[in-house]
Amino acid sequence: MTSSRLSKLSLPLVLILLSPAVLAADTAHDWLVKMNRAAGTLNYDGVFVYQHADQLQSMRIIHRADGNSRRERLVALSGVGREVIRTDSEVRCYLPDENAVLVEHRKADAKGFPNLAPRSPGELDENYDIRLGKTGRVANRKVQSVAIRPKDAYRYGYHLWADIDTGLLLKAYLIDHQGSILEQFMFTQVTIGGKIPDSDLEPQNKGSGYVWYREPAPADTPAQGAAAWTVTQLPKGFSLSTHMLRTLANRQLPVEQMVYSDGLAVISVFVERLDAGGSGRAKGVSGLIAKGAVNAYGSRVGTHQVTVVGEVPVTTIRLIGGSVVPSRAVPGDK
Repeated sequence: MTSSRLSKLSLPLVLILLSPAVLAADTAHDWLVKMNRAAGTLNYDGVFVYQHADQLQSMRIIHRADGNSRRERLVALSGVGREVIRTDSEVRCYLPDENAVLVEHRKADAKGFPNLAPRSPGELDENYDIRLGKTGRVANRKVQSVAIRPKDAYRYGYHLWADIDTGLLLKAYLIDHQGSILEQFMFTQVTIGGKIPDSDLEPQNKGSGYVWYREPAPADTPAQGAAAWTVTQLPKGFSLSTHMLRTLANRQLPVEQMVYSDGLAVISVFVERLDAGGSGRAKGVSGLIAKGAVNAYGSRVGTHQVTVVGEVPVTTIRLIGGSVVPSRAVPGDK
């Protein structure tokens, strides 16, 4: 464009053509990628509120990223002051009200808070409609919103707000098909970037004098040929992402776990043998149980207890929960 032609354009149009927002032209998918990257690579320290079912909590999160290594600390700002320390290899939950510390193993690629974005946003298009929303402000920072709407009744929708400067997710809604908010979190204050000292990532209470419950190591083993169970009915878009045998601290026998995902929603299926007295997970979950966005379905299949849990609609949980069957002969079952 020559200078003479440029001079004929109105000033507002010139400003629009040269504005960074237009030059960048980020799509909704680009923003999901930014959110995913920011959650794992940035240092941040903030306070957020989290609403689930009828519970409202205020928490502080401190997250530090050192190359490929991450460490974070979550502190409840009300109640008894529970804390969670996460590293790439384990999660420690400090429970002052129970005088206990729970230690679980963690996969290095596990998603950490506040990471709600999939690694490959393009895979969502078949089952979700993803669009850019308006800009706004959260925690006194400018944000870009992204709306993710499901195309069927088997999954929930999301409304996400990401920090424009860094991509960090600062606010999120989980929405049902009636448009009601099932679950939400929002930062009320946050500092992004800067150094985070080791002392900020240590629990206030070291757990001295507490009872420590440690998940046995190794925590899980690929099921492979040992897999005895399968799901015969899945909603479109869901596929098996993990199949393992887990050794849990309060179980004598390993628990078979299958994890299914559509790239965003995640559903876990647990299968374990009941003891001679018929106890086990069936004692805790029988039939359908709903709490906010989380739905669970428990049933007994032969000598085994099947439990399905996920942040998906009841329709999805019922479909999967009623289709868990042995993939081969299970000893003790007829």
